[in-house]
Amino acid sequence: MHPILFWVDHLFPIATYGVLVALGYFAAILYLAFHRNQMAITEDAFWKLIYLLFLGALGGGKILFLLLHGIGGESFWEFLQDLRYGFVFYGGFLGALGLGVWFARRRNLDFWSCADYFGPALALGHAIGRLGCFSAGCCYGKATSLAWGVRFTDANCLVEPALWGIPLHPTQLYEALGNFAVFLFLHFFFIRQSKIVSRPGSVFLLYILLYAILRFLVEFVRGDSRGGFLLGLSISQWLAFLAMITVASFMRTRGFLSHAEKNR
Repeated sequence: MHPILFWVDHLFPIATYGVLVALGYFAAILYLAFHRNQMAITEDAFWKLIYLLFLGALGGGKILFLLLHGIGGESFWEFLQDLRYGFVFYGGFLGALGLGVWFARRRNLDFWSCADYFGPALALGHAIGRLGCFSAGCCYGKATSLAWGVRFTDANCLVEPALWGIPLHPTQLYEALGNFAVFLFLHFFFIRQSKIVSRPGSVFLLYILLYAILRFLVEFVRGDSRGGFLLGLSISQWLAFLAMITVASFMRTRGFLSHAEKNR
């Protein structure tokens, strides 16, 4: 809706997307910093972990985008340097997760106890970041006749020119609101966790499960190109489905579901 926040000397544009994504990271880091003592991690180790996860998210997001979409007309180096686009959430998530597991083992940290705090933080940061997608016009939805359909008309937006002025599903806002709801649920669930008798890692696994459900549903009204379809489902839907199956199985293996059933 407003791709460029402002210009520096009328030469260098400051993208609204980049500002909001940065704010999302900042909000997530603040949430984690507030809970650092409960995570039983030193300040030095905390900031090293944050920097490492940031690099993992950037690298993973870029790599999966490259695998699904290719580079286009720019060089590989230009593609890596351009932080305005070219990221896939699940790629970034897997990149950060892999480095997080490695760091926890290297520092002898309880991975699952720490991961529980990252569930709400990720949902909060993602909610704000999706507002950046809305501003840029990326991740847009299909045409709709619903009253809340949005029209993109800015020449700098990432919506295909053929769709400018046509009411589209505000899929970015669907995900922003959904992620914020997940954040609120997990945050208050986490606060009450000591009364619920669950295993470490339950909150983090719930985050993955809830986001996978949200993403799977929103994908039905996405209208942008995101890697093609298989049996009528997008690649992101298959990844979300795989995440749901994997997490549900893992939750049962770790005893979370059985504990939840006992506490009904």
